[in-house]
Amino acid sequence: RAAVPIRNQGFMIALKDYQLRVLDSLREFFSQCARDGRPEGAFQAVQLRNGRTPLPYLPVPAEGMEPDMPYVCLRVPTGGGKTLLACHAAGLAMTEMLRAERAVVLWLVPSNTILDQTADALADPRHPYRRALEISCGSVEVVTMEDALRLPRATVDGQTVVIVSTIQSFRVEDTTGRKAYDQNGAFSEHLLNVPVDRMSDLLPGADGRPKPSLVNMLRLRRPIVIVDEAHNARTDLSFATLGGVLPSCIVEFTATPARATHPSNVLHHVSAAELKAADMVKLPLRVVSRHPSQRDELLAEA
Repeated sequence: RAAVPIRNQGFMIALKDYQLRVLDSLREFFSQCARDGRPEGAFQAVQLRNGRTPLPYLPVPAEGMEPDMPYVCLRVPTGGGKTLLACHAAGLAMTEMLRAERAVVLWLVPSNTILDQTADALADPRHPYRRALEISCGSVEVVTMEDALRLPRATVDGQTVVIVSTIQSFRVEDTTGRKAYDQNGAFSEHLLNVPVDRMSDLLPGADGRPKPSLVNMLRLRRPIVIVDEAHNARTDLSFATLGGVLPSCIVEFTATPARATHPSNVLHHVSAAELKAADMVKLPLRVVSRHPSQRDELLAEA
């Protein structure tokens, strides 16, 4: 499937100029990674193109993680459209780097509240985010963790599957009771005819053979990982969790990338001035009332 050009025609939410620049940077990064397999070279090339002094590229700080696995952060201020950008980022990873017609996307959010909001928007065929996801990735199935535990192989083989979850659902420090790691007969068909050179990637069960589980399905599919509010996932445990699913790439989104503990590889930085120029900054409105009844009426309207 040919890559879909990123342009404004046909979008229910028109991409702002700064958002197009973010996606151009990500497209260039993934394209160069696909060409030479060296994310550090692609990372520094994009920084130079954007007029920044290249910073060193830092691989994911997790044991067993491939050093050449692309891992970057897009710094976008709050209110800058991170979810919309993430929809297109998933498609760019699939088409520009994996050169694939479909993929598994693991979309990680920091809380159950954000999980519900994100999953509902991405699953709603009338929502602009879902439209952006379909334009970017083609046919899409969006599921939460509960539904992911029943995913048939035909669904994963036939379209892009987006699993929206919290990172806590994949913690690896104690897999007891963690359903993602539990033996699950629904995934037996996913492990049929596994190539010999991929068997070592799969976690064994008690019998020494690959355990049918959601995590092993993910390890086999090498998911594209999207991390929302990535500043909340900077611990050693968080990175071990990410490494546990053997991602093909990790794209972080945050307004405040880490600078000390496990710094993020900031590929593109959107400034507050760019948001202001795009009319994305909403000034606060403060209402003061001397009459309680008027205040109560305003609160009721809000």
